[in-house]
Amino acid sequence: MADQSHLDAKYFIDGQVYNCPYCNRRNVAYTIEAAQDFDWSDAKSSHAIFVKCDSCKKTSMHLSYEPMTYCQGGYHFKPKIADDIDTRLFYSVPSSFHVVDERIPRELRELLAEAEGCLKSNFLTGASACARKVVYELAVKFQADGQNYDERIKSLKGKLSKVDPTYFDTLLTIQQVTSDKVHESSYDGWESRHLRVVLAALHEVMQEIFVIPKIREEKRKAIIDLKEEVTGSKPPQKPKAGGSA
Repeated sequence: MADQSHLDAKYFIDGQVYNCPYCNRRNVAYTIEAAQDFDWSDAKSSHAIFVKCDSCKKTSMHLSYEPMTYCQGGYHFKPKIADDIDTRLFYSVPSSFHVVDERIPRELRELLAEAEGCLKSNFLTGASACARKVVYELAVKFQADGQNYDERIKSLKGKLSKVDPTYFDTLLTIQQVTSDKVHESSYDGWESRHLRVVLAALHEVMQEIFVIPKIREEKRKAIIDLKEEVTGSKPPQKPKAGGSA
């Protein structure tokens, strides 16, 4: 069977199923609840689509510069674009199906989500500043040394030795294409193609720091609990206060 893992990197797989950004289920059915054309500017029109997950019932919003749906007993994506939906969207809320895991500290989640939102709207300076702020907050959290972006990344690479060094090496390359002075008028920001790589690397760094260790611990605990249940070594749970005897 052909490898289809690339579908996990998509928001919409086709006209019937998608990767839900809320319950994190893959290949789950969805329903287009509503669609509406509106004027983005005097000369440009847009199309808004509201999509509900058939599993968790939460709704996401998606914007396109072209009409993408038709109504025939309910809204549906046009057949000709059903397999190429993602490339026709310029903004989604959540900004990506990769909703930042709640096990990552809130301030880092918010910065990464804001950076992705800015990138979707092509606000490159804002996205660049948010991405750099993520690096700064990581440096503070792990007491990394350095007065600038380059030095902090190198220090984090040394302190977080369990994280794949490729991610830090990727983040270091940005020094070749931008100024370190993000708040000065001379700052041009990162280009969109660089930002996509940087945000992907930051996402993976935070996954390896905060999420993967907790998943491993949860799995370890589940195995231990199962073993204790099978061997009879698990102590009986005390009844909750107010419960029946």
